[in-house]
Amino acid sequence: MDDLTGTLVLVHPRLPSDTAGKQGVIGMITSADLEKDDVFVSFGKGEQALYATDALMVLKHPDKLYRDLISNFKQLEKDDFKTLFQINLLQQHGTSKQIKTAMELALGNDTLLKHAMNTLDDHLGLKKSAAQDIQQASAVRIGR
Repeated sequence: MDDLTGTLVLVHPRLPSDTAGKQGVIGMITSADLEKDDVFVSFGKGEQALYATDALMVLKHPDKLYRDLISNFKQLEKDDFKTLFQINLLQQHGTSKQIKTAMELALGNDTLLKHAMNTLDDHLGLKKSAAQDIQQASAVRIGR
């Protein structure tokens, strides 16, 4: 899928197994086949690895992050709020360097990661609930 090519992603820092050993490292998508759930990520210097969409994280849309930030400011620590606001400002400028800096800031702690980023599959709307799986399975059986 060409529209993902060039997207900066973070390999999930808590990925249970990663043969490339890139947990918590930022890379760039070089190609993706979403039907197979294959996403190739480059880390520069000829290093490339294959991941599933749920193993990669992207920044939330700037508008969503801002709305979440404003609606949850009372629950956030002062420093986390400031950092999330800084992440949001960096995103709005949108250069690759600023997006990478925003991702690096989000790695600061679990609260920042949770509020600033989503898994790629969630971002793309690829996650299915168990109810959706059952519904699709029922539809397939009925259609046969």
